[in-house]
Amino acid sequence: MKHKTKRILIVDDEPEAVAAIERAGIDLMCEVATLDHTKAFERVVTEWQPDIVVVDVGIPDRDGYALLSVLADLKFPGGVVVISGMPPQDLEAAVRIGKMRGLNTIGAIRKPIAHDDVRAMLTLAKA
Repeated sequence: MKHKTKRILIVDDEPEAVAAIERAGIDLMCEVATLDHTKAFERVVTEWQPDIVVVDVGIPDRDGYALLSVLADLKFPGGVVVISGMPPQDLEAAVRIGKMRGLNTIGAIRKPIAHDDVRAMLTLAKA
């Protein structure tokens, strides 16, 4: 049976960004899991079945573009939010790539992350 509480998986290696997203998710009464590396990414997505995945485009061990490809290959049905300190046009390119791969890419958030911005994006993804 599928869980009722929305689940958010955050993949980012920057503790401040993770904390901001995690606070917003908890404020929205979601279950939150975090990864600061991508080694367990496929397993967590498959076994834990998040509803929303927040992906840092610039995570060092395997970039967010690769993770978007993994989500597409897994036919991930949930919402995807990309985050990064990259220039806005690069973030928008990541959103377009996710959409071209068939993902429900909700949007992008630029670092440093503002609580209100991430809360708004997660609310949109949760709907």
